[in-house]
Amino acid sequence: MNRKASIRPACRHLCAALYVAVAICLAPAVQAQNWKVTGEFGWFGVGKAYEIEKGHFYWVGEFSGTFFNDKGAGSLFHLAGVKCPAHNDLNFNTNKAASAGYCIITDLEGDQAYLSWRIPTGGAAPGSTDGKGTFEYTGGTGKYKDIRGSNNFTGITQVNWADGSASGYAIWNR
Repeated sequence: MNRKASIRPACRHLCAALYVAVAICLAPAVQAQNWKVTGEFGWFGVGKAYEIEKGHFYWVGEFSGTFFNDKGAGSLFHLAGVKCPAHNDLNFNTNKAASAGYCIITDLEGDQAYLSWRIPTGGAAPGSTDGKGTFEYTGGTGKYKDIRGSNNFTGITQVNWADGSASGYAIWNR
């Protein structure tokens, strides 16, 4: 057996091991990118507002609706139901507002993804129709059990109804 013949199999095994190691290291980054969806979540918000003091309101309730993925049929979360228990702290005296909550996304197969979201103080002024925020996936069931990643959104209120409910939508990752 010549020396070149004995080195080739060893090199092949080393190259294969190196390829597997690189693929394992890159897999989480590739998977995280797959969870970054672009689209719109049309919502209807219901809840109860409390006047903490004159000009300062605290709202507790839920935004619920449907997510529409820009890529359409067969794409991540397209036509999934979304429910988001939340709160809004609106202080018209200081012109500051902050909102936060959680969402449960349920796809058409019944698998769920969970996320926490927030629009920090300064992300929206009280009475404004939109606010910029972030959300983080926190886990899920089925195919979403390992979901993780950071995302951006803009929440837009279209109509504040006389009964205290509201209609609007959120734009994700655009």
